[in-house]
Parts: sequence; structure tokens; C-alpha cells
Amino acid sequence: MHILPLVLQFSLTYTTNGYRNFMTGSFMNEFFQLPLKVKQQYAYSGVKENLGYNWLEEERLTPTMPGDLKESYNWVSPDRMQEEYWPKEIPEFKPIAEKIERIARMLSYQFLYRFEKVLNVPTGKLVEQHIDGSSTMRILHYPSHEGDIKEKQVRGGAHTDYGSITLLWRFDDVPGLQIYDKESDEWIDAPIIKNSIVLNVADMFARWSNDTLKSTPHRVVNSDLSKSRYSMPYFVDPGRDVIIKNLTSEPDKYPPISAYEYLKWRLAQSYIDDNYEENKEVGKDGAQHLPEESEYSLLS
Repeated sequence: MHILPLVLQFSLTYTTNGYRNFMTGSFMNEFFQLPLKVKQQYAYSGVKENLGYNWLEEERLTPTMPGDLKESYNWVSPDRMQEEYWPKEIPEFKPIAEKIERIARMLSYQFLYRFEKVLNVPTGKLVEQHIDGSSTMRILHYPSHEGDIKEKQVRGGAHTDYGSITLLWRFDDVPGLQIYDKESDEWIDAPIIKNSIVLNVADMFARWSNDTLKSTPHRVVNSDLSKSRYSMPYFVDPGRDVIIKNLTSEPDKYPPISAYEYLKWRLAQSYIDDNYEENKEVGKDGAQHLPEESEYSLLS
């Protein structure tokens, strides 16, 4: 497996030969082509389980902006998946999705093993803390669009991912993904490299590493709304009982925090109708690693 660093930050890289041949993307096309009323039978479960279908504009990755111009479907490992969220209209969907999740999970362990070496932590420590994790597989469809859109509305608002790392597969050559370069204060188009996975460090991992690793702000802009766009991220998260605390020997930048409570709180910021406020202290502590809008221009 070959790692190609993006000329930006080492917190985002490309890896090639990442089992691309088994992921044609056809199964996701079949799901998104179902009538809206059918897809809504599998409507999003809420942030506690993080399963099911989100329709257009239901999620907003930048909380201060309109809902994103995308639809999505989430599933998880077989031991956590709820049967009623599998689309019964597509019998082959479940076995294909389970295979994809299993391969993505195995790939994530390979990357976590490499990060153990980077962070100089005992072999197997990070992998073990993700074995019983809260990781989520997602398929994304950014449909073609004609006509007016809301002010500041984009396909995917500027954000950083929430958990440990994200593996991203892209299934077409439609541009739109951009990465923020803090040094130049500019958004840079993420190049499309055939048969590759984008590997992205997320907020929880940055916090865990005491900012040795940096989470990468990114967005999906309206580069060509006449074309549909498809992608598939795998959000790699630790076990629900894991406490995120400094892995390094440097002085702590952040207090310890529950991985699951932090993840639920961050997810709740992204959904129009989901106001998760069961633990005010989680929000207070989590805000220490929530990107401020002032850190980068959302629209430049």
C-alpha cells in the first residue's frame, strides 16, 4: 500500500490500491434511484445510533449555513446494525454493504497500526481501542441541480470530521472536494487520483494526539451542479467507553473526554432537527476542539 502525501498537511494523504476493484459504486446508485418515499422509510435514526437515510438539505456540515445539497445513507458493523434499516427493495444491498464495511474496517486497522508507530504508542493499543468502535460507513449522493439555491448553500459545508480518521472513496471525476490550507488561507482542490482512497485525520484523533496530528478542514463546493457526484466515506471512531486523553508525553492541551459523548454532541451540530443537549459539559469541553468559523473563510 503506497502513501502519497498531499502537498498541504500530512494530516491528509492519498493511498493507492485500496481494494478499489470491489467497489464499483453501482449498489449506491441503485439505492439513491429509489423513490424518495421509499428511502424515507429508512430515515435517519438520530445521533445516538447514527443509521439510515438523510434526504436533501437535512444535514448541514457548517452549522451556520443552509442544509447541504446532498443525500446519504449510513450503516455500521453487523453487531451494531439494526435490521429495519436495510433497504428490503434491494435484496443484494445488505450483503454487499456488509462486505464493504468489513474491508474498510480491516483497512482502518492497518492505518491505525501505522499511526501507533508515528505516535510512539504500544503496538496494538490504538487498534484495540477501535475493535469495538462506533465507526460508520456512509454513501453520499450529490444530485444534479437546476435553478436557484439558497444563499451560501453548497454540496457540503466547510467542516472537520469528528472521530479518529476517515477513509474516503470517490466514484467519479466530478470535482468539488476542497481542502483548507491554513498557511496560505486558501482552499485547494483535492486532486482526483484513480484507484485511491483519501485518508483524513479527524478532530478526536487530533485531540488524542495532543495536536501532533492536525484535523483537516474540507468542503464540497458547487463546482458543477449539472453533474451528480458520488462518494463513500468510512468514519473510524473508537469504542463508546474509550476516554480520549493525551497519548503523548507533552503537557495536556485538552481535558479527558468520553469518545461516545463527544461524538454524539458533534453529530448533533450537523442535523437541523436534532438538538442533543443531554450533557452540557460535553459541549463545553468539545468546543475546545470545534473549528471556529474565524479560522478559515467558508466562502473564499
